Amino acid sequence: MSPPLLSLDDRVAVCGQLQPGDMAEIAAAGYVAVVNNRPDGEAMFGQPRTADLRKAAETAGLVFLDLPFSGPRATPEQVRAFNALLAEKPGRIVAFCKSGMRSALLWGTAAIAGGRSLEDVLAAATRAGQNLDAVGETMAALARAARA
Repeated sequence: MSPPLLSLDDRVAVCGQLQPGDMAEIAAAGYVAVVNNRPDGEAMFGQPRTADLRKAAETAGLVFLDLPFSGPRATPEQVRAFNALLAEKPGRIVAFCKSGMRSALLWGTAAIAGGRSLEDVLAAATRAGQNLDAVGETMAALARAARA
């Protein structure tokens, strides 16, 4: 059973750590892609390897995008890659990390880079149980860099 999926908007949900066995369930729920925001080897016992997650996702018919980062340190390239996935792959996407927070930050930054207001992004994240208020300015700055 996968961790709870928290919908940020009509296309993107975030969650905590997924396991290879969760991928078929995610595909069956109608998702078309999975985005990993967690580097291999973070200090969590039982964290699956990215290669195993990718194999399980692709076996389940999902696109797998690996965009790992620590803390709030996503890169402009990662924001652009996330937005490219949204533009190129119609359907719903699940992004995950340890708790869903980094994934929500990446979604929020990509949304701001795409024209949504910071206030709208913060409100949507809060409704989904992810409080991004403390990283709002970081997201706005990163969105500006991603648009450059």
